[in-house]
Amino acid sequence: MKSKPQFIWIAWVARLTMLAGCAGVWPCLGQGTIYRDRSVFEAAISSMVGIRTDVDFQPPLPPGGIDEGLWVRYFSPLTMSGLTFRSGGPLLIRLDSIIPGPDRKLNNYDSLTPLTVDMNGPAMAFGADFSSWLSPVYSNFLATVTLDNGTVFTFTAAAADPDSTFFGFVTTQPFSSLTFSDGGLIGIGLHEEILDNITVVTIPEPGMVGLFGLGALVLGWHLHGSSRNKEAAGRQGNVPGS
Repeated sequence: MKSKPQFIWIAWVARLTMLAGCAGVWPCLGQGTIYRDRSVFEAAISSMVGIRTDVDFQPPLPPGGIDEGLWVRYFSPLTMSGLTFRSGGPLLIRLDSIIPGPDRKLNNYDSLTPLTVDMNGPAMAFGADFSSWLSPVYSNFLATVTLDNGTVFTFTAAAADPDSTFFGFVTTQPFSSLTFSDGGLIGIGLHEEILDNITVVTIPEPGMVGLFGLGALVLGWHLHGSSRNKEAAGRQGNVPGS
């Protein structure tokens, strides 16, 4: 039969393991919030437990693209820094259209479908500069961002490239992909979505959190057993007449 101190120790290790897991569970990260200012969004995600990924479409660019001067043309899907971009048309990493310069952005060009972004793990936060290749016909548009967890955001974004609108959010439920639509306002419903300066925060898979907790439990049990064995050996060595 286990002694009372041993039961107490096991209970404490189990409690610490649960607390360690809670650091990565979704409700610990706060309630769902929308951000329209990048600096406020950056401050909010700075305290989140997770892995941050930034994509700004600057060189070096992924292989396989076709350099066409002011842009590099890719065929869907395109993966950068672990994020995968999908489209029903070509994906262009293009320079600013008005005054070509060092800044590059991703353009879902003349596509029959909106732009989809697959995350590199369960995500809890996303922020980016949103725009569309709709100017000069439109100066702004109603952007729709749909997450695969069922959440839908709508907001007004600038369409006069190179202008853009920052939009970010922290969710209460994880998502693994999102779809950004400008409404398909060109011609026969073509999409022209533009993204730049993307920031994503992903969290460990629930299974990984469980493995870490189990590892901590096994390590703690091993250290506890070693300590008890040394203590017993010490008492045995101090027996009179030994």
